[in-house]
Amino acid sequence: MNSKLNIISEYINNKKILIWGMGREGISTYKLIRRLNPNAELFITDNRCLDISNYTNTVFIPFDECKHKLNEFDLIFKSPGIAVLDVDVKREKLTSQTEVFFKVYGSQIIGITGTKGKSTTSSLLYHIIKNCDNNTVFVGNIGIPCLDMVDSIDDNTKIVFELSCHQLEFVTGSPHIAVILNTFEEHLDHYGTYEKYVSAKNNIIRFQKENDYAIINKESVSILETPKKYITSSLTDYADIYVRDDHIYVYDKKIDISYADTKLKGEHNLYNIAIAYAICNRILGISDTDFKKHLLTFTGLPHRLEYVGNFNGIDYYDDSISTACNTAIQAIKTLKNVDTALIGGMDRGIDYTSLVEFLKDSDVQNIILMGETKNRLFDMMKDSGMTKNIKISQDLQDAVGMAKECTQKGKICLLSPAAASYDCFKNFEERGEKFKEYCRE
Repeated sequence: MNSKLNIISEYINNKKILIWGMGREGISTYKLIRRLNPNAELFITDNRCLDISNYTNTVFIPFDECKHKLNEFDLIFKSPGIAVLDVDVKREKLTSQTEVFFKVYGSQIIGITGTKGKSTTSSLLYHIIKNCDNNTVFVGNIGIPCLDMVDSIDDNTKIVFELSCHQLEFVTGSPHIAVILNTFEEHLDHYGTYEKYVSAKNNIIRFQKENDYAIINKESVSILETPKKYITSSLTDYADIYVRDDHIYVYDKKIDISYADTKLKGEHNLYNIAIAYAICNRILGISDTDFKKHLLTFTGLPHRLEYVGNFNGIDYYDDSISTACNTAIQAIKTLKNVDTALIGGMDRGIDYTSLVEFLKDSDVQNIILMGETKNRLFDMMKDSGMTKNIKISQDLQDAVGMAKECTQKGKICLLSPAAASYDCFKNFEERGEKFKEYCRE
């Protein structure tokens, strides 16, 4: 067993361990603990009734019963997204994959978080670093549980870690290089207040050491607990890293990279590129030539301003990954020729005022509302005096059917919901795939 796995083994040894939530990360946690300690009795709890007949020396406790016994355990590996509400549990008992991974590999991690842009930025960063140094791995919110990758990591491995607020919520360590791209209202159903949501994000920098790097969005600095030394970034203002006139600037030096050097659309993606450049060039020492060469081969992510096709003279774009007002606004600004926008989804209590005001003055003529937010959005739009063609759909398939009828030929129909997908779909990927299927029918 390598020395890093020994650290994890010592952390869990002789502990009464509960795994809370058996999604992808819970299963991954179980496998590693069982591998390191084959004979330990383990406990699992979940809201679902699980079949654990193939699990050795393991006890399943339904959550309704287990929530009264949480403090009986020494360590509770909580899966991301599970809200610690209405339960009596001591904070020091809660841990997670991310917590353990930070303890062991923190000095090798480049951690990326933000309300929006973290998937694109971390994927781009990984793409460029991996092409320059094959000893690089990508883990986290992108869908790869970090503990699944321990056998691929040595002391020289660079680790790109896309981090959600849920993964960061209870950690007590931070990565060597940490980025907060932005902070907008999101996940208020989980946190209750914007301040608690921001506090969870803040953990990515809260425990950094003096020789670590923090890149923080300038507009978020005033609401964060920042380290003594940090680098500022901005899409809208001058900062250490910023975007101006379709170019990126790092410490006021204009970098010879523009839209022509990338397949990504939009000023917001130029900002993501600027962050990746600052890390690759200024911290890791990757040359401008290599950065630009590998930037050109990065094609972007599915469901992020993804072109679906032209059907009956209408261009369709899938931006299902959009779950906030700002991303929907950026998508419409980027595409410029949007005639119909499909908006709405799970209601997380987000304030939609900025999106309603933007749509009211935009060139978008048709707004089709869907999901749990549709009635609230309809009332807000009517109260604003908006005179657009506003329709309420039964579901996504109905919304696409409406869009086919009302979208002007030669223009764009855009799915950019500004809302989570969980009211009707497993995730935003499933929503995007269904949207593309309905467009092609």
